Amino acid sequence: MRPFNLLSYPSAARQRRVLHRWWSSLAGLVMGCSLAWVGQQWQTEETRQLRQVESQLQSSWLARTQETQHAMRQQSRQRLQAEQAAHLQKIEQHQQAWMAVHGRLQDMAQERGLRLSRLSSDAGQMALHGAVNRFEVMAAARQSLSDQLGYSVSLTNVTTGPAAQVNFVWQTTWPTLDIAPLDTGLVTGRVKP
Repeated sequence: MRPFNLLSYPSAARQRRVLHRWWSSLAGLVMGCSLAWVGQQWQTEETRQLRQVESQLQSSWLARTQETQHAMRQQSRQRLQAEQAAHLQKIEQHQQAWMAVHGRLQDMAQERGLRLSRLSSDAGQMALHGAVNRFEVMAAARQSLSDQLGYSVSLTNVTTGPAAQVNFVWQTTWPTLDIAPLDTGLVTGRVKP
């Protein structure tokens, strides 16, 4: 049993307990608020640092993306230049072959008395229209041209004209200029992603 103390009244003890509860609640509230504030400040600082890191990563990613796009454009330009050079080289070779055939025909016309009226090339075929005074000369010239070209020259049409003139049409295969069209995206400078 507890000793009876006259200085400690039950109402005073209850007031002390209520006052203790208030002070301890107030201290807990202040301590909780201060801990929450410190936690929020720490989280704000962490968020700021993470945003800085994110900003640095984004800027380095953008720089790498721009470098990659620049490298792709350079590579596309170099490929286009190589394609154009190959294209021009094929055209030059075809032109040189055409000029060589034309030169041979001119020489043959002077040597054998051929009169050439038309020379055309369409879809891998070359046709030569001309006239000569004698059939034997035309046959020998056709064989000579076949030997020089390396292609078989065939006689597709022969008619005799006035004054025993022989009109003829020779036909042979002529290599086409196999050139793929250039990529229009490269010509305009647009790069496909």
